Amino acid sequence: MICCFPRIVFFAVAAAVSMSSCTQKMQGEYSDPTKVEIVDDKFNESDVQSMMNVMITSALGRPWYEQFKKNSGGKQPIVIVQDIENRTDEHIDTKAMTEIMETELVNSGKVRFMEKARRDQIMEEQAFQNSGAVDDKSKKKTGNMTGADFLLAGSITSQIHTNGTLKTTSYQMQMKLINIETSEIQWTDKHLLKKRFNRPGAKW
Repeated sequence: MICCFPRIVFFAVAAAVSMSSCTQKMQGEYSDPTKVEIVDDKFNESDVQSMMNVMITSALGRPWYEQFKKNSGGKQPIVIVQDIENRTDEHIDTKAMTEIMETELVNSGKVRFMEKARRDQIMEEQAFQNSGAVDDKSKKKTGNMTGADFLLAGSITSQIHTNGTLKTTSYQMQMKLINIETSEIQWTDKHLLKKRFNRPGAKW
């Protein structure tokens, strides 16, 4: 009887080599972060940038800013930011959206910001410096924090409609600038973004 074991091993190795040679290597490249790309039906970076650009332009271009400067002797308004509220069913990094708006408004040179997120850490550090463990010449005094003039708050909502293979998703962002002393809304605006998808065979 002729042993066929070596032949079986040979074919197994040949098949493995053949499959390995057919496997495609992963490819990657850098992409332009400003380019609009839709790779799925979810909220994406392009949507974030579109909404924040509209809000930033609106916030800096409305009458509240010049009115405040006129009434305050030219002083820049000081704003404290509350994280944008996500009222959609998607996971949206609203903290990143808040940081984008904060960054652009600060860099505009027109608005000053208070650090709300790390206020407790700042107060803890002040308490430590005034505990007696830090030299009097370098410690920072308590009671000198600057009070904010406005609170900036916002939210994002969505509505989804499907019909067979078609799907439309509408996102709406609304933001408000609230006078902390009077509770008056000094500025508010909203932006609607609508996206349409068609996926053959899908029932969404």
